[in-house]
Amino acid sequence: MPYLTVEEDKSRTQPRHDVWGLGEVMGMTAYHPRRTAQSQLGASWMPAWVGTVVLVLASAVAAQGTADESVRGNGYPHDTGQAATDGEDQSTDPSVNDDDSLADLSLEELMKVQVVVTASRREQKITAVPYAITVITSEDIRAAGARSVPDALRLAPGMDVSELSFSNAAVSPRGLHGFVARGVLVLVDGRQIFDSLFGGTLWGSWPFQLEDIERIEVIRGPGGVTWGANAVNGVINIVTKDPVDQTGVTLRLGGGSRGSFREYFGYGFQDDKLRMRVSGEYEASDGFRKGGSFLRGLDDSYKGGRISLHGIYDVGTDDRCTFSAGSALVDGGFPPMPLDGIGLHRNSGSQAAYLMGTWSHDIAAEEQVEVTAYINDFQLSPGVPAIDYRYQQLALQLRHTFAPAETHRVTWGIDSRIDLLDATNSDPFMLYKDFVSTAIIGLYLQDEWRFAPRWTLDLGGRIDYEFYGGFQPSARAALSYQLTDDSIVYGAVSRAFQMAPAGLRFLDIPLLNGLARVTGHRDIEAETLNAYEFGYRGRFFDRLETGLSLYWHEFDDIATLSPRLGPPGLMRMDVDSRASASMYGVELSSQYQATEKLTLLGHYTYQQLDWKGSAPFRESESMSPPPHKFMLGARYSPTDDLHLSSHLYFVDAVKAPNPANPFVERGVDSYFRLDLNAEYEFRDDQASIAVGVRNLLDSNHYEGGTTFLNDAEVPRMIFAELRLQIK
Repeated sequence: MPYLTVEEDKSRTQPRHDVWGLGEVMGMTAYHPRRTAQSQLGASWMPAWVGTVVLVLASAVAAQGTADESVRGNGYPHDTGQAATDGEDQSTDPSVNDDDSLADLSLEELMKVQVVVTASRREQKITAVPYAITVITSEDIRAAGARSVPDALRLAPGMDVSELSFSNAAVSPRGLHGFVARGVLVLVDGRQIFDSLFGGTLWGSWPFQLEDIERIEVIRGPGGVTWGANAVNGVINIVTKDPVDQTGVTLRLGGGSRGSFREYFGYGFQDDKLRMRVSGEYEASDGFRKGGSFLRGLDDSYKGGRISLHGIYDVGTDDRCTFSAGSALVDGGFPPMPLDGIGLHRNSGSQAAYLMGTWSHDIAAEEQVEVTAYINDFQLSPGVPAIDYRYQQLALQLRHTFAPAETHRVTWGIDSRIDLLDATNSDPFMLYKDFVSTAIIGLYLQDEWRFAPRWTLDLGGRIDYEFYGGFQPSARAALSYQLTDDSIVYGAVSRAFQMAPAGLRFLDIPLLNGLARVTGHRDIEAETLNAYEFGYRGRFFDRLETGLSLYWHEFDDIATLSPRLGPPGLMRMDVDSRASASMYGVELSSQYQATEKLTLLGHYTYQQLDWKGSAPFRESESMSPPPHKFMLGARYSPTDDLHLSSHLYFVDAVKAPNPANPFVERGVDSYFRLDLNAEYEFRDDQASIAVGVRNLLDSNHYEGGTTFLNDAEVPRMIFAELRLQIK
């Protein structure tokens, strides 16, 4: 019986068995076969009212006038992301908003384009940012043939990416990556999508479409001084496109191996003050075919529908309102863990929704105030009866940027968030109590001081208070020197922390028909990081861009899941913080424009983890960082309409959690992965056909493992795609 379906009649007492597609998803509401009463966290499921809001606004969109006629070029050879623009401010920059976009800019112009840097929450040139930062553009995503955001993140140096199933991946900068990667903070337009129970990000469950992504800003290293809790190893900010870049109708149809297909529809318009985009996507696959264990076979099928809306309204010359909403409904996607028990199985699924609004006001040329509010609503059942939960997050943020003197640029702000967690649907139970709530508030201040013509000192401090974890400080000091207009060298020292999610403190999950138990600890310590970094980023000979990062990270009070003998049951897995570690490494990246038609790019990472403390590494629920990994890429356009690309990845051997036996680690062999992509454009670049293959060199291989999901091997996958724009 499907876990999540489209509700046809509210009086129904049984879920439908229909197969649903994009048309049904656009009007969906969610049916939960076990929820017989309204949750104490809210009167109704948010996906229902978000879908209604999107449909009403979509009707208004259809009634508007004709869209802007400008069209963004395809941009081959692709830039690797050393420059990008703020999706909300592109219309004010003629170098970015013209018809040819980034495609026809020289390397010198690209290096000078402004970015909205996740590091400081305000616009900065990439050459002025004292962070290890990479920007993956929408053109990079298309050139790589990426099918998901984790796929695209392989393009960034220092990123550990392991596919665990069709819709789940372990992603983190600089090690400690796992299915529950709590040390990396993932944002969508500045909105956190951090799980309130386990932490981390469930990539296949949230409503963002690749077609709507303008760029992905990746900061490697701590960003806690700006974002507070959980920005320990890094920050990933997914920035969506300004609707002006998607005016008219956009259609995208694709399919490939393992019964996978995807259909996308988007419509955008622009008038004098308002620009808006409404988009929806349906994706399905039979999943990865090989995997499983002697305890349970692999069931990795996936069906997911997503809708979203994004709008920008210019109230006046100094005021702007940005609003967005979205909903996602997923059936499947979580291969149930082997340890959940014999005969205790139901279909997995999830649903997510959000509503977000931002008001910004320009007080003066270099002074701005911004207020942001958002609501996240998420529900998950991973196929294990004892794990079934829903949470809501309500956040309010204030940011103020100003220049008190010619050589200073100050940003300060307040972040607040309330998390409400409901575990009443778990069977028999999942937490010590059915409802858990917590709140966190943080105050931060950053100053960029240019004390000499080429010298800049960045100082920042932050203090956060959480109901269970108490006060935690964050700080960063960075000294940078501008070698040339297009190059920077910097050194930095910083402190960040990862606050245990409130739900993790109250865990009480029975597994193996009650023979095993996962238990939390209310007083678990916050994980802390002291980091030391040195970096360089610059350009040579107008054709070569390079980057270098050296780092040393010292972790304390790392959360672990420690197996031991019961009671209760025969075995317990207790959450505690008995571990510490040192992590150090080197990251190199480069891009060389060999000719006007050929671009070569690559990156290499060496990293090493020294694990300390009384808890062995296997209890961290993370994979060991691969000591060596690299990417080599080539992008070639023999004609203006034909674009060819290849990307070769190597990842060294790692040790990973064993889903069938938590007492023993499993070795994962090193692997090469070759992805090929070819795209042909026609109809004045408003239509294209793309074909490609992922993982050409290997029919199947493991990339990692987790205790929370069944084993799945990544297969070779062939795909084809048609993309059409109607202006």
